[in-house]
Amino acid sequence: MRLFWEFAKSRRGWLVLAVLQLSLPPLVCWLYGLPMEPVQYTVLLMAVLFCLFAAVDFWRFSRRIRRLTEKKTQFFCRPDGLEEARDLDERLFWEILWQAERLYREEQQRAAREKADTALYYSLWSHQAKTPLAAIDLLIQEKTPDKGLLEQQLFHARQYVDMALQFQRLSASSTDLVLCRCRLRDIVSQAVKEVSVLFIYKRLRLDLGDLSETVLTDAKWLRFALVQLLSNAVKYTPSGGVFIWSGQGKLYVRDTGVGISQEDLPRIFEWGYTGGNGHGQSRSTGVGLNLCKRALHMLGHSIAVQSAPGGGTTVTIDLSRQELETD
Repeated sequence: MRLFWEFAKSRRGWLVLAVLQLSLPPLVCWLYGLPMEPVQYTVLLMAVLFCLFAAVDFWRFSRRIRRLTEKKTQFFCRPDGLEEARDLDERLFWEILWQAERLYREEQQRAAREKADTALYYSLWSHQAKTPLAAIDLLIQEKTPDKGLLEQQLFHARQYVDMALQFQRLSASSTDLVLCRCRLRDIVSQAVKEVSVLFIYKRLRLDLGDLSETVLTDAKWLRFALVQLLSNAVKYTPSGGVFIWSGQGKLYVRDTGVGISQEDLPRIFEWGYTGGNGHGQSRSTGVGLNLCKRALHMLGHSIAVQSAPGGGTTVTIDLSRQELETD
């Protein structure tokens, strides 16, 4: 009964018009004094036709309501509703429902991928974070612990904590970006200061070239990316040093390390990929470079790597971007 009243409510305009059409002929005959018997048969025939039309329309209406009720519980839309659409507005309705279903499925798949990435990352993180903590514990137990080695392990522990925080921010729907004109030398100096203990412990040379450019970026996120690149450069550089300079809107970081094989080079930014060099390192997670590229992409910067086995690695960050209005 409720469905019938909903149908009547949705068709109230047609019902009012039908009642007027059925009542006008008898009214005209009564006003002019004409015989009512022929009009009665006409009105009866029109009423029967109207009832048949209303019954068919009600059947279609009830079927449509049942299908929509099923979609409400299943939220699974098939394009067959488009074929059964009677008019343009109903076809548009089904198209909107179909598009909403597709977007919902895509969002559901994206959320599942993010959940899997998060679970994988924290699984790797919890495993790798134990290494510097265990090393610190052993060093503390010694009577005369190696201060340099202790500082190195403390750096790795802080780096893992910072990576976890930045991973959460990169995975969030919004980030705390503050784009402004920054001196490139200041950002590089801060990043170098964070990893200085690694250079000191491994006795590597650090050469800072021309860094006089001013770039439009977020200093905190660019520094985070540079720390990842510098810690990687130190990790895979047994001797020699790291050289940093800029020119024509690009920042270059070159090391004299072991280099990267041509097979691994296209995949170094993939999530969880460690490559041939990474397999020989207990701390390699295959996450740092991925986070680095994601941070740079968020800033509108691009990154490229050139390397060869035994020939070192050169990383190029393109800091040029379209001019934006800044406060």
